[in-house]
Amino acid sequence: MSDFREATPIPGPDAFRASGRDARLSQAAIVLSAGAAVGGQWGRLDSPEALGLPPELGQIEKAGGVSLEEAVAPLEVDAESYVSARGRRIPSELGAEMTQRLIDRPHAVTAAALVEVSLHSDSRLVRTSAAVAALDTAGGAQRTDVVATLVDGADARDALTRQIARIGLARVDPEHDKLARVVGRAADLTGRDRPSHTAVLTHGTFAGRTRWWRPGGDFYTYLDGLVPPLSLHDPSFGWSGLYSDPARRLAAQQLAAWLVDQGLQQPDLFAHSHGGTVGNLATRAGAEFKRLVLLSWPVHTQWFPDFTQVQRIVDVRVRLDLVIIADRGGQTFTPPAEYRGKVTSHVNGWFDHGATHDPGYWQQHGLPAAL
Repeated sequence: MSDFREATPIPGPDAFRASGRDARLSQAAIVLSAGAAVGGQWGRLDSPEALGLPPELGQIEKAGGVSLEEAVAPLEVDAESYVSARGRRIPSELGAEMTQRLIDRPHAVTAAALVEVSLHSDSRLVRTSAAVAALDTAGGAQRTDVVATLVDGADARDALTRQIARIGLARVDPEHDKLARVVGRAADLTGRDRPSHTAVLTHGTFAGRTRWWRPGGDFYTYLDGLVPPLSLHDPSFGWSGLYSDPARRLAAQQLAAWLVDQGLQQPDLFAHSHGGTVGNLATRAGAEFKRLVLLSWPVHTQWFPDFTQVQRIVDVRVRLDLVIIADRGGQTFTPPAEYRGKVTSHVNGWFDHGATHDPGYWQQHGLPAAL
């Protein structure tokens, strides 16, 4: 079993005065939320009050963001020298001050200033989150310092930092070399002719080369050992993992064809992140599922499934999922009224997009009973 530990949010300026993992995660969530507010995405967040963020932040949207000069004014440097000084580290106490100002008097410029402070944090996770937030606050997509921070984060050892960076980089340059290296391949069609009622796993964006979802991987092995048995299918379904609507639609067609090729009749599908989008879209291509288990799915109504093709949907997610905020996805899955009886949501824990495929998370929250 993995060594899973639940995070605890630290609200407001206290997050910037504290140290440790919970502080870094809380800082990242505050900064990403500030960017989401300026970018008009506040309504997609869930539980921002746990971070001490007031609902008035939903009113600070500013089309086009603010100028870099405005954003760095509280740092008392000129914009040109600020951008060129990538190695500079700014004391976290200034982050605490900017956060308190933002809470007391919500304003787009204050949110942008908080993002700029956090771009120079000691934490790679916080710097990466700030770079994503800067895409909405102060012209980040055109800034060399922001792009360089995303490129740096895309190779981080920490999986969450890596995921956030890759989503941000894909928003700037979906064909960047850093992203091309992590593209997966479509599952092979092997022409099996043995009908099977079983369960299938698939991955999310830029995760085609990870192990957890494959036979022998930790989550596959965990699910395969549950009682009653799920009879997991071997192989699992792989797709490109590219961050684009066309890539997900192609993968959905491939999944529908692969299920037929493998002789799978109404299997369960466990799908992480935008793998859930692939599964949802596959139902529109004729795929039928007994249970569709969505793990940290970024909610976008245009990618809802054909609910008539699914018997049950189990929605598993964390609050204030940092990767979903970076993705600009929603964090509450509310199906049309006539299908709400098919969906059960299990929301536990905070921040970590990958927690929902962690065996320790499943054990801690009793999720096998939800199946």
